[in-house]
Amino acid sequence: MLPTLRGRIETRLFLIIVVGLPVTLLYALFVGGLPYDGGLLLMLLGVLLALLVVGVILDPLYILIQRLRWDRDWPFAYQFFFSIIEFVIVLSLASLEWIPWLDEFAFQRGETIRLASFHFAWVFLIGFVLLLGPLAVLFVRWRYKGGRFGRL
Repeated sequence: MLPTLRGRIETRLFLIIVVGLPVTLLYALFVGGLPYDGGLLLMLLGVLLALLVVGVILDPLYILIQRLRWDRDWPFAYQFFFSIIEFVIVLSLASLEWIPWLDEFAFQRGETIRLASFHFAWVFLIGFVLLLGPLAVLFVRWRYKGGRFGRL
């Protein structure tokens, strides 16, 4: 379980850094426009951090579910479904004000929830497509080493 857990966490961090941060910056610039004050960017980065934390907390559960499957694989349909579940958990925690680094009133308004949802959709879809396509081609052996980049 530990090599696979380490690999899942490495992959999650890699996608957040390589895909999540640039997409977040571009999205905040596009939505916020110029001149830019940074409040929206900080909120979106807070959501990205919350998604990372919730995902890392849920990764051991995903591995247990994965072990119940006959091929011990994690289909991309599961990844798609559980990513949406993670986002719903983050939105729920944020609306209950249980995420300390997010503004306490940010998720009480519909506009903020809409912006965060579109942000999540962009980050997730771009990361999902990259994981299925270019990253799978560039890191062929990565999948067979428990998802760990250090063991290519």
